[in-house]
Amino acid sequence: SVRNSGAVTVVEGVGDHGCEYMTGGCAVILGLTGRNFAAGMSGGIAYVLDVDGSFKSKCNLEMVELLPLELEEDIAYVKSLLEEFHLKTDSVVAQGLLKTWPEPAKKFVKVFPYEYQKALSANKEKVASTKEVKQNGSATIINNHSSVRDIEEVISDNGMEKKRLDKILDKTRGFIKYSRETAPYRPAEKRLKDWDEIYNFGHVRKGLKVQAARCMECGVPFCQSSHGCPLGNIIPKWNDLVFHNNWSEALNQLLQTNNFPEFTGRVCPAPCEGACVLGINEPPVTIKNIECAIIDHAFEQGWIKAEAPAFRTGKKVAVVGSGPAGMAAAHQLNKAGHLVTVFERNNRIGGLLQYGIPTMKLSKEVVQRRVKLMADEGIVFKTNINVGKDIT
Repeated sequence: SVRNSGAVTVVEGVGDHGCEYMTGGCAVILGLTGRNFAAGMSGGIAYVLDVDGSFKSKCNLEMVELLPLELEEDIAYVKSLLEEFHLKTDSVVAQGLLKTWPEPAKKFVKVFPYEYQKALSANKEKVASTKEVKQNGSATIINNHSSVRDIEEVISDNGMEKKRLDKILDKTRGFIKYSRETAPYRPAEKRLKDWDEIYNFGHVRKGLKVQAARCMECGVPFCQSSHGCPLGNIIPKWNDLVFHNNWSEALNQLLQTNNFPEFTGRVCPAPCEGACVLGINEPPVTIKNIECAIIDHAFEQGWIKAEAPAFRTGKKVAVVGSGPAGMAAAHQLNKAGHLVTVFERNNRIGGLLQYGIPTMKLSKEVVQRRVKLMADEGIVFKTNINVGKDIT
């Protein structure tokens, strides 16, 4: 049934790549299948007897939907094919299924391509929209474009559209197909009226899956090596998770190596992008934007909360200076259970983050949001204290 374009076939088993690039017809499989079943399948329907429950793991789900055999017309059609198959081949398998039919129908899986579903749906709508009605002895064409639809139809269509859009994005060849999009500025008329950050982070997030698709998942990812990110961020991993809309796991991967992604995602010079292999002959992946989007999304969803350590060691540690290094050290020491006090000679916590980087690049609200989280976790901050002068 490979490349089937209209034939009706019934077999008792199939090897790898069954129904590959199938465009029409029908295939009934009465036994086990090999791997990569239905790869590139855009038309026709396959009915597979899932003997041991392993079929889903062997099926390529990129272009098809797996459904139970429930519709009466499907059950009747499969039965008729089994009867014909048994009549012409004396198949013992078909005979056994027919003896207890329709009970075996519960084990069948209907493999239905999304493109075929879409074509059938469009055809039904076309037929329904134009009806020929006899009126006063003459035929009148009535266009029935109803805006009222069942909720089940709306849900189904939305799901289909999402799967179609996801299918269009090509992760394998994304680095060839898609161009790099840098973070655009907010409209000038808005920036003139405030001192907020200049970048339009909302616009960046709209095209984030396309940018994540540009990651090549290199065998040796220099972006996260000593040639790239000093923190060792697991960049290819969370790029792939963002592409697949798994934001929570992307956050977990990011926080394994980075205490403050909301800072580095805004002001880091991004040596990871300089080390990106794609950068050899194309603009590199927008790693910094993806990192910033992950943590900003996490804050919006309420996933970032103060987490005090489960136990305390009783040891006290003083951290002198509340710049990025001091804050990171305090954060790690507090997670280890130590009692941490941070001393800062200025009147606000943050050091370079607070006083050195302009607000247009790093909002001070972002800095103080993190400071408050750390304070809620048990870290003590003391300002206006110059260690060595005020205390020794």
